[in-house]
Amino acid sequence: MASLRELRKHLASVEMTGQMAGAMKTAAAVKFSRVSAVMETFSAYASACSALRERFGAALGTVLPPSDPGAPPCYVLLGANRGLCGGYNIELYDYADRILSEAGDRILIAAGRHAVSHFRERGEEPEAVFDLPDAPEPSDAEPILDAALDLYREGRASSVILIWQRFVNTLTQVPSSFVLLPLDKTGGETGGRDTAPEPLYLPDRETVLRSAAEACVRAEFLTRVFEASAGHQAATLTTMRSACDNAEETAAALTADISHKRQSEVTSSVIETSGGNARREE
Repeated sequence: MASLRELRKHLASVEMTGQMAGAMKTAAAVKFSRVSAVMETFSAYASACSALRERFGAALGTVLPPSDPGAPPCYVLLGANRGLCGGYNIELYDYADRILSEAGDRILIAAGRHAVSHFRERGEEPEAVFDLPDAPEPSDAEPILDAALDLYREGRASSVILIWQRFVNTLTQVPSSFVLLPLDKTGGETGGRDTAPEPLYLPDRETVLRSAAEACVRAEFLTRVFEASAGHQAATLTTMRSACDNAEETAAALTADISHKRQSEVTSSVIETSGGNARREE
């Protein structure tokens, strides 16, 4: 059975762990709130881009074709900066490893310090690495998109595929993939050509379609960057909240054990003292 000193030392350790978990929980809550605010602000722009996709349909897919269809695909992994987020990283890497192993020859871009470390520990150096903030702004993520677009335009990559944890709610994130480029060519131009006149394109139709396609690609990419960030902070928040609760329960149990142990030692001391006095009186 543990001594009183050992119990007190264990209690101090548990309390320190609880304080650290509490601080990380607070930080994750603040970052999650910031990312949620950015997502809400960005949603109007993303909705407008979705409307463009619906309006122009397959026409957008014709303005950003791959320079070399035979080139390998480029995978962009949107990972996290750190661990301590439950199964978030493990699920993402298991999913990514499975997709990448099936792809054969491919190019990899990794974002997030933890994600970069994962691949380097496996002996793989990504084509490019990026360090995204925990609560990124659009300007923080655009260098990643520019790197992928450069590979695509130069003909070194035939497609750009995103891998990330899709944010469902604070308790659920789902590993997912999405083909960012080339744009889907299915369907056709919509908008009721029979009921509405053909739009007037300025300066010309190809320039407008290219600008619209690039805006849609940017919106799709940033939407998933924000989802990945929100999912990571939500997973961290949930994990640290659980750690805080466990630390509090453990500390309460240890405090009770210490109290009982101390009471038992005091009782034993009183009995021994009483016994010694009684023998001296005899």
